[in-house]
Amino acid sequence: MLHGVWVRVPPPALFGINSILHFLLSYIQMRLEKRQIDVLNAELTLIIEKDDYLGEYNTQLKDYQKKSQLKGFRKGKTPLTVIKKMYGGAVMQEAVSKILNDELTKIITDDEFNIIGEPYLIDKENLPELDHKNPLDYTYKFELGLEPEFELVGVSESDSYDIYEVEVSKEMVDDEMMSLQRRLGEQEPTDETAGDGDVIYVSGRELYNGKILSQGYSTEFSFSYDSTSDTYKKQLSSMKQGDTIDVDIYQLEAKMEPSMVEKYLLKLPEDFDKSGMGKEFRLEITKIIRVTPAELNQETFDKSFGPGEVNTEAEARAKVEDHLKDYYKEESNKIFDRTLMETLMDTHQVDLPETFLQKWLNQDSDRPEMTEEEFDGFKKELKWRIIKKKLVEKFEVRVEEEEIFQYFVSAIRRYSPYMDEAALKNTVFSLMKNREQVNTAVETISSTKLFSSIRKVVKLNPKTTDKEKFYEIVNNLNKKTA
Repeated sequence: MLHGVWVRVPPPALFGINSILHFLLSYIQMRLEKRQIDVLNAELTLIIEKDDYLGEYNTQLKDYQKKSQLKGFRKGKTPLTVIKKMYGGAVMQEAVSKILNDELTKIITDDEFNIIGEPYLIDKENLPELDHKNPLDYTYKFELGLEPEFELVGVSESDSYDIYEVEVSKEMVDDEMMSLQRRLGEQEPTDETAGDGDVIYVSGRELYNGKILSQGYSTEFSFSYDSTSDTYKKQLSSMKQGDTIDVDIYQLEAKMEPSMVEKYLLKLPEDFDKSGMGKEFRLEITKIIRVTPAELNQETFDKSFGPGEVNTEAEARAKVEDHLKDYYKEESNKIFDRTLMETLMDTHQVDLPETFLQKWLNQDSDRPEMTEEEFDGFKKELKWRIIKKKLVEKFEVRVEEEEIFQYFVSAIRRYSPYMDEAALKNTVFSLMKNREQVNTAVETISSTKLFSSIRKVVKLNPKTTDKEKFYEIVNNLNKKTA
């Protein structure tokens, strides 16, 4: 799904004379004529002959006759001439439309045409007029956008890429152990000044020239003292409940992106116009919650790792260290995958039928026309899908039904870990009937399997780094791909 539009990018195929014959034979008397305009564009003429639809037309009329119960006639005995007069036009429209839609679906999903998007109907204001009294052949013309041909490079044994390995330090284990103790610790309000580990609750009012705007924006939220930027942490360390501090709301938390500030601190509605809103806010501390860390005893170990899994602090630290190593290995793989994706997009020349895409994407008059920025984003995503499709073929990635089933099981278990098996299976089967949900699952599973396969083939150059440098790399990548 690209910006709300489903895009078909089928596997590549040569449109030779044999494939044309094979395709035409599968459509009985349907006539298809494809005229190549250039390597990225073609015109398709689809001729629905009367013998293609008359059988369905007559069958439907007879069904209407069997079900009809008009005044003056017994049920099912209304003369066919009367049925034709009453329903002939609508039935013919339905019969022709069904054939047309079926053929377009075959064209979209068939590998023979190798198209991008869907056929775009030419001269839709002057469609053939259907006359059930005088059945004729009907001609429809479409523009086609074609997938570009290119050679896949960058994923062989001779290609090498850096992959980062984060060193798990004693300090990182210390921090994680303290975090564990705080999660299980006692929470209670404090009248003392804010400090490490505290959660600060505030109400905020928008400022202008240092004064509260009477009609300005207001918000309420909480944040961790530990996550506060150095700009404000020192001030907060001397503040209690009831004190106020003036801040740039976007600079309050050290590592929070602007979009997250607007979502979690300002809590702006999706359709909110923030163009006239300032970034300066006065925060009043309404409550400070202090956490007394839990002791490192058997109760804490059992709650954290499971009953009897850990019995000593040393064992707990070893578990935490292994967890951190696994976590950063997974994060490192994600960064590798994203970096590889950007590299492959930079190194492949993938031309697109842009004029066709603009017309196809903007044909719905009820939807706002795509902006230039949105169209650029669409092209980038489409380019990756085309490259990925070739990669999937090269590495023979397949997604089995059982994998889709387990994908949904895992997703449900994350949010409802105690759901019984019967309810779980019913929920999964319901999700698997949803085409959009299944497409998302297939996309996720295939991407995971694809990048895993690539990592096994290309040469990986391990680069050891610390946590801070790793997140700097992550932030730079986020800026590049934004």
